[in-house]
Amino acid sequence: MTGRVTLLGAGPGNPELLTLLGKRRLQEADVVLYDRLINPSLLAFMRADAERVDVGKLPRFHKVKQSVINQLLVDYARDGKQVVRLKAGDPYVFGRGGEEGQFLHQHRVKFEIVPGLTSAITGLAAVGIPITHRDYASSFHVITGHHQADGQQLDWPNIAHQEGTLVFLMGMAALEEICTQLVANGRTASTPVAIIQWATQWRQQMVTGTLANIAERATAKKIGAPALIVVGNVVTLTQALQPELSLQGTHVLLPYSASSRLFTKLQDRGATADFYERATSRPLAVTLPDWQSYQELLVLDSQAYDALLTAMVDQGQDQRQLARLSFTAANQAVAKRLRRRGIIVDAVQSTAATTGKTLTIGEANQGNTGENFLATYRAVVRSTAISWPLEQFQAIIFPSSASVHDFVATLTDTQRQQMLHCTVIAMGNQVARALRQAGITQPIVQAKTIDDVIDQLESRRVSHDKNSNLNS
Repeated sequence: MTGRVTLLGAGPGNPELLTLLGKRRLQEADVVLYDRLINPSLLAFMRADAERVDVGKLPRFHKVKQSVINQLLVDYARDGKQVVRLKAGDPYVFGRGGEEGQFLHQHRVKFEIVPGLTSAITGLAAVGIPITHRDYASSFHVITGHHQADGQQLDWPNIAHQEGTLVFLMGMAALEEICTQLVANGRTASTPVAIIQWATQWRQQMVTGTLANIAERATAKKIGAPALIVVGNVVTLTQALQPELSLQGTHVLLPYSASSRLFTKLQDRGATADFYERATSRPLAVTLPDWQSYQELLVLDSQAYDALLTAMVDQGQDQRQLARLSFTAANQAVAKRLRRRGIIVDAVQSTAATTGKTLTIGEANQGNTGENFLATYRAVVRSTAISWPLEQFQAIIFPSSASVHDFVATLTDTQRQQMLHCTVIAMGNQVARALRQAGITQPIVQAKTIDDVIDQLESRRVSHDKNSNLNS
């Protein structure tokens, strides 16, 4: 049976700017072929067992030739797989999606296009530049900065005389030529220009100027590819329309969660957040105990309780068998999660009560043994290494002890040294203890709630800004 290929636009980089359909296709995929410019955090949406294929390209260097990529799409689909070709921006905006679609059509492979938000629009909005404005530009034109392989040149007389905003993609290598040609063909040298690098991502930066001086200013600020070149009077609006948020420019690393309130609160305050991946849980075959032999159930984590309920239902039991037991949660986080499942715990403590017989349930690798411990699932750590140099982050956030274990599982010695440049935030005493046990030696900032995390980051941002002003 032939599978399906999805040519999927990843958007400009921010994970929340991926479309809902795009996220679902990543979750469904058996294999994902991805480019250099996509944000690695998007790969956290994939299933743990899905295959990842890096076909990324560098300027003037094709890591995997386009012809090979085309054939891979066909081969995977013919193997019956659900294939995603993940491309930065939109597949049909200078993304070679049309070529890939033609190849798939010729080989009678079913495919679809899932559009992405093109950086030609979102990248401008991220720095307060509207691509159109009734007082400045009633049209816009998106132009590739690359020349055709046959040496064909752009139609500069036509481009230079277009009304409205000009946006050049993939044009940094030809920046001086673009400016020279526009002026030579009729644009005034004083025309405003902006260059936006890594739009919507933590490393986003911008330089503004005119056609006469923008190349010199970009060189001075060390701005290179990937970047957008914006030409037109809308550039002058950036100071009035640029977002001003309390965590703008703050870059944090946190674990991926399908329902993370922490991630959304960080985003709402202007921070950029990337994900480290969590272990996946594998339910174990469980021999259920004689519940009459116990008086207390100690739950080490909520996943253990979920796996227990699944095993009970599979064996013809349900929560009513547990009605006579007292419930103890290992910590407040477990207590809160059990409450969402309809269980109000009798106590919160990490060890069992001294009276009565207690059954402890947890993960198979938590170090517990004996007849009174029941392992209901096993955590399978993803082998994917963390993609970023860790000194890129202002903070790394650990919501749970399990997230600590998942994080350090693929950590290299180099990355441990890089962590020394980051603020490490632990959400609770047990999480801080787990970090110490994992060999994290730097000072650890503790926070009890999501709002505490936000407050800690905002206070550090204010302190950093004050120090920057004093040193300037």
